[in-house]
Amino acid sequence: MMRNIEERLTPRYKVKVPVEFDSGRGYTQNCSASGVFFITDRPFSPGQLIEYTLFLEHIDAAGPVRLKCEGKVVRVERNGKKMEGVAATINSYSLEVRDPVNGK
Repeated sequence: MMRNIEERLTPRYKVKVPVEFDSGRGYTQNCSASGVFFITDRPFSPGQLIEYTLFLEHIDAAGPVRLKCEGKVVRVERNGKKMEGVAATINSYSLEVRDPVNGK
């Protein structure tokens, strides 16, 4: 039986937050518990392992939270321009809260 592409294992939420990785930056279009879709001008390839950080500025009153993720690129949507959409899994993550007073 063929699966409809919109039949996701976990719900997707429209979320636009900055994302950063070794070779550049971008912003998310949507996220779920198991993955993220982001827009960037950096090239990626399906199957590529990736480390990236989502910046969640308003989630904690104590300061910005960084969600450091490791995953794998599952899909790349090239639009003929310099920007491309990248779907990546979240295989593992850690949270890092910055202290706004001490900067740590």
